[in-house]
Amino acid sequence: MGGACGICGSELSTSWLNRREWNYRACSTCGAVWLDPLPADGWAEAYYDRSYFAGGRQGGYLDYLADEIQHRVNGQARVALASRFGASPPGMWLDVGCAAGFTLVEAHKAGFSVLGVEPSGWARDVARQRFGLTVARTLREARDEHAGQVDVVSLFQVLEHLRDPIAALRDARACLRPNGLLILETWDRSSRVARLFGRYWQQIAPPSVLWLFDRKSIAHSLARTGFRPPEIEPTSKRVNLGWVLGSLAEKAPRALGTGLRALGRSGLQRVGITYGLGDLISVAAMARPDAQ
Repeated sequence: MGGACGICGSELSTSWLNRREWNYRACSTCGAVWLDPLPADGWAEAYYDRSYFAGGRQGGYLDYLADEIQHRVNGQARVALASRFGASPPGMWLDVGCAAGFTLVEAHKAGFSVLGVEPSGWARDVARQRFGLTVARTLREARDEHAGQVDVVSLFQVLEHLRDPIAALRDARACLRPNGLLILETWDRSSRVARLFGRYWQQIAPPSVLWLFDRKSIAHSLARTGFRPPEIEPTSKRVNLGWVLGSLAEKAPRALGTGLRALGRSGLQRVGITYGLGDLISVAAMARPDAQ
Protein backbone atom coordinates (compact mmCIF):
# COMPACT_ATOMS: atom_id res chain seq x y z
CA MET A 1 0.00 0.00 0.00
CA GLY A 2 1.40 3.40 0.89
CA GLY A 3 1.74 5.50 -2.25
CA ALA A 4 1.98 9.26 -2.57
CA CYS A 5 0.55 11.57 0.07
CA GLY A 6 -2.78 12.98 -1.09
CA ILE A 7 -1.96 16.35 0.48
CA CYS A 8 1.52 17.21 -0.80
CA GLY A 9 2.31 14.39 -3.24
CA SER A 10 5.41 13.19 -1.40
CA GLU A 11 6.33 9.52 -1.79
CA LEU A 12 7.98 9.51 1.65
CA SER A 13 5.75 8.03 4.34
CA THR A 14 5.85 5.61 7.25
CA SER A 15 3.33 3.35 8.96
CA TRP A 16 1.96 5.48 11.79
CA LEU A 17 -0.59 3.35 13.64
CA ASN A 18 -2.35 0.00 13.29
CA ARG A 19 -5.74 -0.68 14.83
CA ARG A 20 -7.27 -4.06 14.16
CA GLU A 21 -7.52 -4.28 10.35
CA TRP A 22 -6.90 -0.55 9.88
CA ASN A 23 -3.60 1.15 9.16
CA TYR A 24 -2.71 4.84 9.14
CA ARG A 25 0.33 6.20 7.32
CA ALA A 26 2.14 9.48 8.02
CA CYS A 27 3.68 11.71 5.37
CA SER A 28 7.30 12.45 6.18
CA THR A 29 7.11 15.76 4.28
CA CYS A 30 3.91 17.61 5.26
CA GLY A 31 2.87 15.64 8.36
CA ALA A 32 -0.58 14.54 7.16
CA VAL A 33 -1.79 11.10 8.26
CA TRP A 34 -4.19 9.03 6.17
CA LEU A 35 -6.05 5.75 6.35
CA ASP A 36 -4.30 3.24 4.09
CA PRO A 37 -5.93 2.11 1.90
CA LEU A 38 -8.49 4.87 1.47
CA PRO A 39 -12.06 3.72 0.72
CA ALA A 40 -13.45 3.59 -2.79
CA ASP A 41 -15.26 6.51 -4.40
CA GLY A 42 -18.85 6.82 -3.22
CA TRP A 43 -18.27 5.16 0.14
CA ALA A 44 -19.63 8.09 2.15
CA GLU A 45 -23.24 7.80 1.00
CA ALA A 46 -23.39 4.21 2.24
CA TYR A 47 -21.49 4.82 5.47
CA TYR A 48 -23.32 7.96 6.64
CA ASP A 49 -26.78 6.42 6.74
CA ARG A 50 -29.31 6.80 9.52
CA SER A 51 -27.40 4.43 11.80
CA TYR A 52 -24.44 6.83 11.84
CA PHE A 53 -26.65 9.61 13.17
CA ALA A 54 -28.73 7.47 15.52
CA GLY A 55 -27.32 4.24 16.83
CA GLY A 56 -23.87 4.85 18.19
CA ARG A 57 -21.85 3.48 15.24
CA GLN A 58 -18.15 4.05 15.89
CA GLY A 59 -17.34 7.70 15.27
CA GLY A 60 -21.03 8.54 15.01
CA TYR A 61 -23.87 9.69 17.26
CA LEU A 62 -26.25 8.05 19.69
CA ASP A 63 -28.99 10.45 18.59
CA TYR A 64 -27.92 13.41 16.46
CA LEU A 65 -31.30 15.14 16.35
CA ALA A 66 -31.73 14.91 20.11
CA ASP A 67 -28.70 17.18 20.43
CA GLU A 68 -30.37 20.05 18.58
CA ILE A 69 -29.69 22.56 21.35
CA GLN A 70 -25.96 21.81 21.24
CA HIS A 71 -25.86 21.97 17.43
CA ARG A 72 -27.63 25.35 17.42
CA VAL A 73 -25.24 26.78 20.01
CA ASN A 74 -22.31 25.58 17.91
CA GLY A 75 -23.94 27.09 14.81
CA GLN A 76 -24.28 30.47 16.50
CA ALA A 77 -20.59 30.37 17.50
CA ARG A 78 -19.62 29.53 13.92
CA VAL A 79 -21.61 32.47 12.54
CA ALA A 80 -19.86 34.71 15.07
CA LEU A 81 -16.49 33.32 13.94
CA ALA A 82 -17.26 34.10 10.30
CA SER A 83 -18.32 37.60 11.29
CA ARG A 84 -15.03 38.12 13.13
CA PHE A 85 -13.20 37.43 9.86
CA GLY A 86 -15.30 39.89 7.88
CA ALA A 87 -18.20 37.83 6.55
CA SER A 88 -21.50 39.64 6.67
CA PRO A 89 -25.04 39.23 5.30
CA PRO A 90 -26.64 39.21 2.83
CA GLY A 91 -23.94 37.09 1.21
CA MET A 92 -24.24 33.39 0.37
CA TRP A 93 -23.06 30.76 2.87
CA LEU A 94 -22.28 27.23 1.67
CA ASP A 95 -21.88 24.63 4.43
CA VAL A 96 -20.20 21.41 3.28
CA GLY A 97 -21.21 18.40 5.37
CA CYS A 98 -24.19 20.30 6.72
CA ALA A 99 -25.92 17.20 8.16
CA ALA A 100 -29.45 18.19 9.23
CA GLY A 101 -28.66 21.87 8.64
CA PHE A 102 -28.50 23.42 12.10
CA THR A 103 -25.53 25.70 11.27
CA LEU A 104 -27.28 26.84 8.09
CA VAL A 105 -30.41 27.66 10.07
CA GLU A 106 -28.35 29.92 12.33
CA ALA A 107 -26.59 31.52 9.35
CA HIS A 108 -29.96 32.20 7.73
CA LYS A 109 -31.26 33.76 10.94
CA ALA A 110 -28.22 36.08 10.82
CA GLY A 111 -29.22 37.21 7.32
CA PHE A 112 -27.21 34.99 4.95
CA SER A 113 -28.67 33.15 2.00
CA VAL A 114 -27.71 29.53 2.57
CA LEU A 115 -26.92 26.33 0.71
CA GLY A 116 -25.76 22.96 1.99
CA VAL A 117 -23.86 19.93 0.76
CA GLU A 118 -24.46 16.57 2.43
CA PRO A 119 -23.69 13.03 1.18
CA SER A 120 -26.04 11.35 3.67
CA GLY A 121 -29.45 10.84 2.11
CA TRP A 122 -31.03 10.62 5.55
CA ALA A 123 -29.54 13.93 6.71
CA ARG A 124 -30.38 15.66 3.41
CA ASP A 125 -34.00 14.63 3.81
CA VAL A 126 -34.13 16.05 7.35
CA ALA A 127 -32.58 19.35 6.23
CA ARG A 128 -34.96 19.68 3.31
CA GLN A 129 -38.16 18.52 4.97
CA ARG A 130 -37.74 20.09 8.41
CA PHE A 131 -36.07 23.38 7.51
CA GLY A 132 -36.77 23.79 3.79
CA LEU A 133 -33.06 24.03 3.02
CA THR A 134 -31.50 23.59 -0.40
CA VAL A 135 -28.95 20.79 -0.04
CA ALA A 136 -26.81 19.34 -2.83
CA ARG A 137 -25.51 15.80 -2.74
CA THR A 138 -21.91 16.70 -3.63
CA LEU A 139 -19.67 19.74 -3.50
CA ARG A 140 -19.07 19.34 -7.23
CA GLU A 141 -22.79 19.89 -7.86
CA ALA A 142 -22.72 23.07 -5.77
CA ARG A 143 -19.59 24.26 -7.58
CA ASP A 144 -21.12 23.73 -11.00
CA GLU A 145 -24.17 25.80 -10.08
CA HIS A 146 -22.62 28.51 -7.90
CA ALA A 147 -19.02 28.97 -9.09
CA GLY A 148 -17.68 32.36 -8.03
CA GLN A 149 -20.89 33.34 -6.20
CA VAL A 150 -20.33 32.24 -2.60
CA ASP A 151 -19.12 34.51 0.21
CA VAL A 152 -18.49 31.87 2.90
CA VAL A 153 -17.67 28.17 2.51
CA SER A 154 -17.54 26.18 5.73
CA LEU A 155 -16.38 22.64 6.51
CA PHE A 156 -16.94 21.92 10.18
CA GLN A 157 -15.32 18.63 11.20
CA VAL A 158 -15.66 17.44 7.62
CA LEU A 159 -12.24 17.61 5.95
CA GLU A 160 -10.94 14.61 7.90
CA HIS A 161 -13.78 12.46 6.56
CA LEU A 162 -13.21 13.24 2.86
CA ARG A 163 -11.44 10.82 0.58
CA ASP A 164 -9.75 13.67 -1.33
CA PRO A 165 -9.37 16.82 0.81
CA ILE A 166 -7.37 18.66 -1.85
CA ALA A 167 -10.09 18.19 -4.48
CA ALA A 168 -12.69 19.38 -1.97
CA LEU A 169 -10.68 22.52 -1.12
CA ARG A 170 -10.22 23.28 -4.81
CA ASP A 171 -13.96 22.97 -5.36
CA ALA A 172 -14.56 25.17 -2.32
CA ARG A 173 -12.20 27.79 -3.76
CA ALA A 174 -14.02 27.62 -7.11
CA CYS A 175 -17.31 28.37 -5.33
CA LEU A 176 -15.94 31.47 -3.61
CA ARG A 177 -15.84 35.03 -4.81
CA PRO A 178 -12.37 36.64 -4.88
CA ASN A 179 -11.42 37.26 -1.23
CA GLY A 180 -14.25 35.01 -0.08
CA LEU A 181 -13.87 33.28 3.27
CA LEU A 182 -13.19 29.62 4.00
CA ILE A 183 -13.72 28.52 7.58
CA LEU A 184 -13.25 25.01 8.85
CA GLU A 185 -12.86 23.00 12.00
CA THR A 186 -10.69 19.96 12.22
CA TRP A 187 -8.61 18.07 14.75
CA ASP A 188 -4.94 18.79 15.43
CA ARG A 189 -2.93 15.61 15.85
CA SER A 190 0.04 17.66 17.08
CA SER A 191 -1.97 19.06 20.02
CA ARG A 192 -0.94 18.26 23.55
CA VAL A 193 -3.99 16.11 24.29
CA ALA A 194 -3.58 14.12 21.04
CA ARG A 195 0.05 13.39 21.90
CA LEU A 196 -0.88 12.53 25.48
CA PHE A 197 -3.50 9.96 24.50
CA GLY A 198 -1.53 8.61 21.55
CA ARG A 199 -3.28 5.62 19.93
CA TYR A 200 -6.22 6.13 22.33
CA TRP A 201 -6.95 9.68 21.15
CA GLN A 202 -10.69 9.89 20.48
CA GLN A 203 -10.22 11.12 16.90
CA ILE A 204 -8.52 7.92 15.77
CA ALA A 205 -11.76 6.34 14.58
CA PRO A 206 -11.43 4.29 11.38
CA PRO A 207 -13.09 3.93 8.95
CA SER A 208 -14.94 7.22 9.51
CA VAL A 209 -11.82 9.34 10.01
CA LEU A 210 -9.68 9.14 6.87
CA TRP A 211 -7.24 11.98 7.56
CA LEU A 212 -5.52 13.39 10.64
CA PHE A 213 -4.04 16.85 10.17
CA ASP A 214 -1.68 19.11 12.05
CA ARG A 215 -1.22 22.83 11.53
CA LYS A 216 1.56 22.33 8.99
CA SER A 217 -0.46 19.99 6.77
CA ILE A 218 -3.54 22.24 6.99
CA ALA A 219 -1.51 25.29 5.95
CA HIS A 220 0.06 23.31 3.09
CA SER A 221 -3.37 22.14 1.91
CA LEU A 222 -4.72 25.68 1.78
CA ALA A 223 -1.66 27.13 0.05
CA ARG A 224 -1.91 24.42 -2.60
CA THR A 225 -5.58 25.11 -3.31
CA GLY A 226 -5.68 28.87 -3.76
CA PHE A 227 -5.97 30.35 -0.27
CA ARG A 228 -3.98 32.92 1.62
CA PRO A 229 -2.07 31.87 4.74
CA PRO A 230 -4.65 30.84 7.33
CA GLU A 231 -5.31 31.93 10.87
CA ILE A 232 -5.47 28.86 13.09
CA GLU A 233 -6.58 28.81 16.69
CA PRO A 234 -7.87 26.29 19.26
CA THR A 235 -11.63 26.25 19.54
CA SER A 236 -14.33 24.60 21.63
CA LYS A 237 -17.76 23.15 20.98
CA ARG A 238 -20.84 22.09 22.88
CA VAL A 239 -21.38 18.35 23.13
CA ASN A 240 -23.52 16.07 25.22
CA LEU A 241 -22.03 13.99 27.98
CA GLY A 242 -23.26 10.84 26.26
CA TRP A 243 -20.95 11.55 23.30
CA VAL A 244 -17.99 11.95 25.64
CA LEU A 245 -18.76 8.67 27.41
CA GLY A 246 -19.28 6.90 24.08
CA SER A 247 -15.91 8.15 22.81
CA LEU A 248 -14.24 6.86 25.95
CA ALA A 249 -16.04 3.54 25.61
CA GLU A 250 -14.59 2.95 22.15
CA LYS A 251 -11.06 3.01 23.58
CA ALA A 252 -11.76 1.29 26.92
CA PRO A 253 -11.50 -2.44 27.74
CA ARG A 254 -14.66 -4.34 26.82
CA ALA A 255 -16.25 -4.53 30.29
CA LEU A 256 -15.59 -0.88 31.08
CA GLY A 257 -16.69 0.15 27.60
CA THR A 258 -20.03 -1.61 27.99
CA GLY A 259 -20.66 0.27 31.22
CA LEU A 260 -19.69 3.61 29.72
CA ARG A 261 -22.02 3.08 26.74
CA ALA A 262 -24.91 2.20 29.04
CA LEU A 263 -24.22 5.31 31.11
CA GLY A 264 -24.03 7.41 27.95
CA ARG A 265 -27.48 6.20 26.86
CA SER A 266 -29.01 7.20 30.17
CA GLY A 267 -30.31 10.66 31.01
CA LEU A 268 -26.74 11.95 30.80
CA GLN A 269 -27.13 12.01 27.03
CA ARG A 270 -29.06 15.26 27.42
CA VAL A 271 -26.43 16.98 29.59
CA GLY A 272 -24.53 19.55 27.55
CA ILE A 273 -20.91 20.40 28.31
CA THR A 274 -18.21 22.45 26.61
CA TYR A 275 -15.44 20.43 24.98
CA GLY A 276 -12.28 22.49 24.83
CA LEU A 277 -9.18 20.35 25.33
CA GLY A 278 -7.13 22.15 22.67
CA ASP A 279 -7.19 19.43 20.01
CA LEU A 280 -10.04 21.00 17.99
CA ILE A 281 -8.95 23.95 15.85
CA SER A 282 -10.69 26.63 13.82
CA VAL A 283 -9.10 27.69 10.55
CA ALA A 284 -9.96 30.82 8.56
CA ALA A 285 -8.46 31.63 5.18
CA MET A 286 -9.30 34.08 2.41
CA ALA A 287 -9.44 32.99 -1.23
CA ARG A 288 -6.59 34.41 -3.28
CA PRO A 289 -8.04 36.56 -6.09
CA ASP A 290 -5.42 35.24 -8.51
CA ALA A 291 -6.29 31.57 -7.93
CA GLN A 292 -9.30 30.00 -9.60
